[in-house]
Amino acid sequence: MKARGTGEMETLKCGLVFRAVGHRGVPIPGVPFDEARGIFPNQAGRILHQGKAVPGLYAVGWIKRGPTGLIGTNKADGIETVDSILADLSEIPPCPEPDSAPIHTLLSNRRIQVVSYEDWLRIDAAEIAHGEAKGKPREKFTTFDALLDAARKPR
Repeated sequence: MKARGTGEMETLKCGLVFRAVGHRGVPIPGVPFDEARGIFPNQAGRILHQGKAVPGLYAVGWIKRGPTGLIGTNKADGIETVDSILADLSEIPPCPEPDSAPIHTLLSNRRIQVVSYEDWLRIDAAEIAHGEAKGKPREKFTTFDALLDAARKPR
């Protein structure tokens, strides 16, 4: 499939333009990959190998369906995959080392700032409060610094 112009042109006055030119998924060693489509072959988010679901492997978003859709598309897409995970839960083997300490250490070593659920609750409350002050349901933060400041403030 390739895009072709129709010859029709339209000029729109605007103050800001974002250019986004496709995106192609890349394989992960050991995970089935569809080179032609740049996705993990899947059915309802379950990654497939030779037409059969690979236990415990799931995909969501563009790696699931290719570079299409908007935030709403990704939300519905995520719900579909989570529904598959929940349906498969009794068949998914437990983690051999159910300990979150190694991931926290890895993130800390890479200087990745973690936002906990409690942090998110503070962000959510702050966005709602800022929105109410402007007569809106919420006012989203526009910088990471502001977002992280809200996450760290006591409620």
